[in-house]
Amino acid sequence: MGKVKASQGLQANMNQSFILPEHLRANPGNAPARNTHTWMAYVPIALVALIGVLVTWYSFNTVTDLERQRVQQAFHAAASDRVLMVQREIEESLAVVQDIGSFFGASQWVGRRDFRKFVGPVLKRYSSIAALQWIPRVTESERASFEEEARRSFTRFRIHETDPAGDLVRAERRPVHFPVLYVQPYQLNKKSLGLDLASDPAVLDALLRTPDSGQIRVSPRIPLMRVGGVEYGFAARLPVYNKVDSDEVEAEEEQKEQEEDVDLNTSEKHPLQLRGFAAGIFRIGEIIESALQNLSPSGIDMVIYDVSDEDERQILYQHSSRVRTANTGQRDPGDGDSRENRELVQPISVADRQWEVLSTSIPGYFQPDPWSGWATLAGGLPFTALMTIYLSTLVGRAAKVKHLVAKRTMQLVELNEALNGEINERLNAEKELQRLNETLEHRVAVRTAEAERHVKELEQFAYVTSHDLKAPLRGIANLATWLEEDLSEKLTEATREQLELLRDRVQGMNALIEGLLEYSRIGKAAHSLARVDTGELLVEVVDSLSPPDGFIVDVAADMPTLYTDRLHLSQVFSNLIGNSITHSKGAQGHAWISAHNLGEYFEFTLTDDGPGIAREYHDKVFMMFQTLAAKDYGSNTGIGLALVKKIVQEHGGSITLESGEGNGATFRFTWPVHG
Repeated sequence: MGKVKASQGLQANMNQSFILPEHLRANPGNAPARNTHTWMAYVPIALVALIGVLVTWYSFNTVTDLERQRVQQAFHAAASDRVLMVQREIEESLAVVQDIGSFFGASQWVGRRDFRKFVGPVLKRYSSIAALQWIPRVTESERASFEEEARRSFTRFRIHETDPAGDLVRAERRPVHFPVLYVQPYQLNKKSLGLDLASDPAVLDALLRTPDSGQIRVSPRIPLMRVGGVEYGFAARLPVYNKVDSDEVEAEEEQKEQEEDVDLNTSEKHPLQLRGFAAGIFRIGEIIESALQNLSPSGIDMVIYDVSDEDERQILYQHSSRVRTANTGQRDPGDGDSRENRELVQPISVADRQWEVLSTSIPGYFQPDPWSGWATLAGGLPFTALMTIYLSTLVGRAAKVKHLVAKRTMQLVELNEALNGEINERLNAEKELQRLNETLEHRVAVRTAEAERHVKELEQFAYVTSHDLKAPLRGIANLATWLEEDLSEKLTEATREQLELLRDRVQGMNALIEGLLEYSRIGKAAHSLARVDTGELLVEVVDSLSPPDGFIVDVAADMPTLYTDRLHLSQVFSNLIGNSITHSKGAQGHAWISAHNLGEYFEFTLTDDGPGIAREYHDKVFMMFQTLAAKDYGSNTGIGLALVKKIVQEHGGSITLESGEGNGATFRFTWPVHG
């Protein structure tokens, strides 16, 4: 009713909105008065012309500013792209050191050949790598055995250092050594093999600070020799640890303090014992040029600085744009031919150090178009003139326009009346639709109540039927037992077999009733969720089934812990394992149970070495009352696998069967981690 009233109100408003004004009906032409001064009609035209000139001048200034902003944004975007590529190339270079550290961390021992094979593809891919190294931590007490072990793969190996004259001499005794054990490429880094980095106080201090963070640390710039001069690079080092027991670490520390009488570094007290360092030395220039080679030249020079130290700003590399016709090598940033051009400073994080990239446009690039503003001015003034001429023609046509307005208004009134008629039709249709909707809702409520009543009646029927059927079955079983006891001397073997068959059928009927009741309860009771260790649950299930001595059930060691309904999961395992036991080959048999993590679900697999199931019966075994063996003896009701499938589907999972006749059977089902 609220919608109907709203529609009626809308209709009334529309009727009022399109009533033709009286002055238009009396004077459709609405002609201007004859005594109006002629010049008054041109005052608005003059104002329009003045506004047009002002707007044109404003547009000229705006377009000029927008062009400058566009060029500035284009420069920032191009510079940011280059800095992003440089950052990505640096991160990939550091990832090489991280990979080497992971390689050593995952291996108890890495040989020289293993190291060479591991880093070989990386050296071919990245030309910026000057050296990749493995630097183990060696105490003075371990030095002799370490050198002897290293000479097995490199006979001339020894731990050495450089004297003031630059010659290689045997390293002095010190509490801890950090010799370069492996280095690639070897031909370019022969002198560094065996070099004790602890001999350099600055390098030793950097190494001792690295384990504090447990992350990659990058050194300040270091000079690297190349053909034609010197370039700058940096060293990246990653600590690698051995997991040890904390009590053993404390005992080892006390022993070292007593024997060597030295203060251990704070890294020695780390819960993970320091094993050594994975290190890499990289050429900054090669990294920059490699990062920019896939980008098209855009007229931007770049200078990279190390600003990690507040008191010192170190230049690392200078990149000149490839569009320059000359002087494409390294350039002094003081040559200020681009000082008047655009500049952008952007930071780069390189592990624990901070770099800055100064991007500068070269002359002739990223300049605003000087003609765009003048084009706006040249177009705006003629447009203002044309607009002035056009408006002057409108003054003489004002009467005609007003006449057309009155005519169109009359037509609009007629259309409004037609629209009102259509609205009335739609209101009637809406009322009819509302009535049908109310009728449908009533019918749905009635059908729902009937369905709920039928469900309750079926549940009551199931419970009453089971109770009424179980009493006669117990009577039949007792009667058969009494007959056998009373007539034991008169019974023949055939009669005894028939009585045994009768009791077995009674047990099968009782199991069938219990299975039907259990099947009907699935999905009706709320799930009781708890933390379930599936390994412990399987032990309980196997124990409750009491398999023959010759039947073995192997459960994987890494069974998961779930938060789920313990009873339902126990029923699934009990039926599947019981099925394997029932159909095993005599008293001998074997079953294997494992689990596989699928994310939100676990896939459980039960495999046995039984007689197997032919492919044409794979769907049949999951149906109610379907068995593949005769039912004369045993309590096989044909409900077990149907019950398993219903429980698994109730929890959102699925179950499949893989088997062939004579090849055993494999059941796979998925079960949620939570729920």
